[in-house]
Amino acid sequence: MLEAKYYKDYRHNYMILRCEQREMMNSYQHKILTSDKIGEILRCSVRHINGATYYYYDISSRTTLEGLYRGRQMSYAQVKDVLLQLCGICEKLAGYFMEEAKLVLQPEHIYYDMTNHKYVGLYYPDYRENGENLYRPLMDFLLEHVDTEDERLTENMYQIYEMAEEKHFCIEDALKILDDKEEKGQRNCDSEMQEKEADLQWEATPEQMEENQGFCFDAEVFPVKEESTARREKRSIFYPLFMLLSLFGIAGAVAVGQMYELTQEEQLTLYGAIAAMGVCALICLAGMAGGRKKRNYDNGSGQKTYGSGNPEGESGKVPVREHLADEARVPLEHIISRDMNLDMADYKPNGYGTDRYGSYAPGNTRSASMQKEEDYGNTVFFDESALEEFKLYAVDRKNKRHIELKQFPCTVGKMAGCVDYVLPDDSVSRIHARFDRQGDRVTMTDMNSTNGTYKNGLRMQPQETVIIEPGDEIRFGSLNYCYR
Repeated sequence: MLEAKYYKDYRHNYMILRCEQREMMNSYQHKILTSDKIGEILRCSVRHINGATYYYYDISSRTTLEGLYRGRQMSYAQVKDVLLQLCGICEKLAGYFMEEAKLVLQPEHIYYDMTNHKYVGLYYPDYRENGENLYRPLMDFLLEHVDTEDERLTENMYQIYEMAEEKHFCIEDALKILDDKEEKGQRNCDSEMQEKEADLQWEATPEQMEENQGFCFDAEVFPVKEESTARREKRSIFYPLFMLLSLFGIAGAVAVGQMYELTQEEQLTLYGAIAAMGVCALICLAGMAGGRKKRNYDNGSGQKTYGSGNPEGESGKVPVREHLADEARVPLEHIISRDMNLDMADYKPNGYGTDRYGSYAPGNTRSASMQKEEDYGNTVFFDESALEEFKLYAVDRKNKRHIELKQFPCTVGKMAGCVDYVLPDDSVSRIHARFDRQGDRVTMTDMNSTNGTYKNGLRMQPQETVIIEPGDEIRFGSLNYCYR
């Protein structure tokens, strides 16, 4: 682990690492690092403070790989994207004759640029492996966060993890394994598609038809496409066409009435024609609406059926809703007799109880209801921690969105899909802060936010983690909350 410190000035967030080797100041790698010629690594500047030299890495608008996928699983595309971009960073360093061993491949120091949507590496000239494998932290993280439902991806990640222990391992080897996995998956999909096409194109020979004479073909289970589909399509064109002609006729009649001077009889005839064509247009509109409803009903929006899915009357099947209703129907006599038996079970004459044979006897005055009260009268202690809720209440007039911390870790920001709770505000960063739980306490970490995260009016440093308690005032950019 690197002993990194974080600092924020007016416009930038910095990660600070100390320069341990002063003789490296005049080296070729130091000059390339501070010249900002390689855009795939963090921009670095050197500052001398109290006789010590420090590297200031600009991490503004960037989040770490560990923070991006904390509490989440990574798919095949996400794993390949990480390895592919890291491989590109290594190739870029090799082009400038920079040592690949100085690239820090730790998840907490691999940054993701939220603006350009790319990963950026940390190149530290004083980085020492301390006998540990260079790729071990990254492979541990990927293996821990890989999607376990993808069996082939999990199997390939175990293979990559074992291969990473070798001395001559590089990220290109991991990409080859993932590419083999993708090719195998594509071949399997192609073979499945070919099998399905072969099944659809299968036709029985005359010999097979003779052997299967006793087989009963059920048209309800194996529906056959009807020839009336084309007729329905042709019939559906009638209403729009006739409606269009009616509208053109109305427009022409109105134009004739305005262009020519007509007698009273001609005007009445013209008005009658306009009214008739208007009625025809309304009838066509109603027919179009009715045909649309019928098609939606036939497609399954009306009722769900057994077998082929046709409505009752075509296949003779009973709808699911009616079938369940018939099974759930109970005679009224059963309900009345059941209620009477329950009432009689609790009824006892005054001063009498029941003996072991079920008859009434004096002296046994304990009824069934009293026994139930004794059975359910005990008080059970419960854990109050189970009822604890962690919530941030908005205190602004414009902002009425409360934040419920139902699960941990929980991230907040304005980038939907990358955070657990979205705050749609321009002053909030894409991934602004993260909440974790340590025992009975809740912690809050600033995720390199641009406008800062505040606790009780004090601005937190980038990547700083603090404990929050009930009554604390929390602020994300310009949004104010109270933790209770």
